[in-house]
Amino acid sequence: MKKRRIGIAVVCAVCAFLLVSPFFTTYFVLYDYHMEVSDYQYAKSEEEKPLSADTSVWFSYGDDGKEVFYGTDEGISEESLTVYALTQTGEISVTNGSESPIQEDSLGHFIAALPMAELDIDGDGDTEQVYDYARADFGMNSFNPAPQRFLSEEIPFELVFTERKYVMVYYENEILTDAEITVTSYNGETNTYRTNENGWIDGLSIRDIREGFTASYSPDGERVYRMQYALEDYSYFSVHFWKAQLPLLFVFALACIGIVAVQFIRNCLKRNNPEYKIYSRERVGIYPNTLHQKTTSKFLMIRWLCLFAGMFLWTYAGKLIHQGQLWNEIAIPVFSCPFNLDQVVEVPCYYLSHLPYLFSRYGEDFPVLNLIYALTFLGTLLLCFILLGRILCGFLCPAGLLQDLMDKLRRALHIRPIVVTARINRFLQPIKWVWIVLFLGFIFTGGDFCDICPLKVFTTAQGGFWTNLYLGGFFAVVILIGSFFIKRFWCIICPMGYLMGLFKRFNLFKLKKDCTACTECGACYDSCPMRIKSIYTERDKENVQTVDCIMCGECINKCPEDHALSMNFCGKTIYKSSRGTFMSKFSEKKEE
Repeated sequence: MKKRRIGIAVVCAVCAFLLVSPFFTTYFVLYDYHMEVSDYQYAKSEEEKPLSADTSVWFSYGDDGKEVFYGTDEGISEESLTVYALTQTGEISVTNGSESPIQEDSLGHFIAALPMAELDIDGDGDTEQVYDYARADFGMNSFNPAPQRFLSEEIPFELVFTERKYVMVYYENEILTDAEITVTSYNGETNTYRTNENGWIDGLSIRDIREGFTASYSPDGERVYRMQYALEDYSYFSVHFWKAQLPLLFVFALACIGIVAVQFIRNCLKRNNPEYKIYSRERVGIYPNTLHQKTTSKFLMIRWLCLFAGMFLWTYAGKLIHQGQLWNEIAIPVFSCPFNLDQVVEVPCYYLSHLPYLFSRYGEDFPVLNLIYALTFLGTLLLCFILLGRILCGFLCPAGLLQDLMDKLRRALHIRPIVVTARINRFLQPIKWVWIVLFLGFIFTGGDFCDICPLKVFTTAQGGFWTNLYLGGFFAVVILIGSFFIKRFWCIICPMGYLMGLFKRFNLFKLKKDCTACTECGACYDSCPMRIKSIYTERDKENVQTVDCIMCGECINKCPEDHALSMNFCGKTIYKSSRGTFMSKFSEKKEE
């Protein structure tokens, strides 16, 4: 009874800590990577003019990160250059070629402007009034769906880029629609585009945007406005990319220390236990011929391949395939991170905890498109919830792959897991509900779940984005340690997974049980990472799928009876338990 009271007290303390701590996340920084704009170095460029810069002024970035350079053509006085910076209180201007316009409250958006010049840019012998601008958007790790506009009278022509997929054109503080725009791309090629009804440059490729381009517009043939746009964008596996991995390495280092500490405490507690002698016989460490568990399950092999493909899809594929705007409106409910803006499709966790932002993405700029986006986003999300459900947890979620790899590492080191008994599972349930309340409740309290999300660090750092680790970094360490000793530890308390599980009745994938074939051996319960006891205790119902089931197939793989457990898709069996498959794990390997 005393142990039970202590356990309840510990759970209550953890829940109270989770409820209170989100409101103090900004004061608890586990790892500060200095994401402030003021940390950037700003100087005059010594490099050659980029091919995309069809202007007399341009911006460029250094290869190592946090370096932004400006350049001008020869013969242009730097005193004539004016730099405008967007800050939290509005725009500011820095004149006379100052090399340090970056202030503490800057948002990372800059426009450099030159006075009007009389130039013959089309070669017809007549001069035009040419207004040259250059815009730089620092690649800060932020998720701001609203366009960051200057819209000042000094800059009548402006390019606005948001979510790394849309380029909008403004002229005289209004959206420029159905207008001809000449674009000079990264390789110096010139093409003509038109803006659509929303002011987007229709047909402009993602690669052109990422590599940098110049857009030119003439309202009357006499005045020509040219703006060179430079987005801070770095290639994968560059110096910048590896620097961005430092927070992730820091988290893993702390997790390793925590794992060693937990194992040391476990050994100390077991020394007075008579069973410790048996427990200590297993030699800890990696040694030959014991790393691979023999199995003939093609289904589990496919699941592993899908998990690796999912990690690639949510982390790298969007940038590598230069996706357009269509895929980004489709929402796939895996607990990846929308702060990694290079993903192929949307991940809904941000908008589910910030619902007002979903319906006010661009304010009054184009509310009709706003509604279309919201409907597409919610429609595809709901279809995934209803039709697929938690099979996404078992087959596509990057967090699932990370946890499975931690479990594989534990097995390779021959360290025994922490067995989640029914009592421990009951203690974990309140923590799960606290996560769900925090995930959805911040809509009404004004908090930010992203500051405490333990998964934000993984996909952002892996994608090459700098990030500050607030309280979420501490929770990431806890999740890694927990996943090492308890398989799918995060899935047990994951709020996104629970929301998907609510629609299990409508899922296309079903977990079925033939109760007459079941011998109640308990192998399915012992192998289930979610500790679902009803899988083997059910004696009447055929459908044993629960809200917590991640459809991983482990119970089917460990079941020793023919057809006792099976997974169905649209009523067709795609995976079923087999006595022959089960016994093959213990048979000797045939000599060739």
